[in-house]
Amino acid sequence: MSKSIKLSTIGLGISLGLAWSIGVLIVGVMALMMEQATVEPFKNLFNIMYPGWGNSIGATLLMTVWSFTHGFVGGFLIGIFYNIFAKRFN
Repeated sequence: MSKSIKLSTIGLGISLGLAWSIGVLIVGVMALMMEQATVEPFKNLFNIMYPGWGNSIGATLLMTVWSFTHGFVGGFLIGIFYNIFAKRFN
């Protein structure tokens, strides 16, 4: 019987939170620098989850922090569920 690897839930949460927030920040800065007509549909989609994203640098930075929170919670829950199911099914 193989031994399952236990994931660090905090480590996975921080990793996914950091990756997601860096992505949101980079794309937000790109949306600020590009022409409005080309990024407007994309901004409308992102503004559903992150209101104000891409409208100003301050709002984009605030939504970057918020996206870190989303990524952290998602990674933390994935780690918890993985540890539960790996123990149960191995």
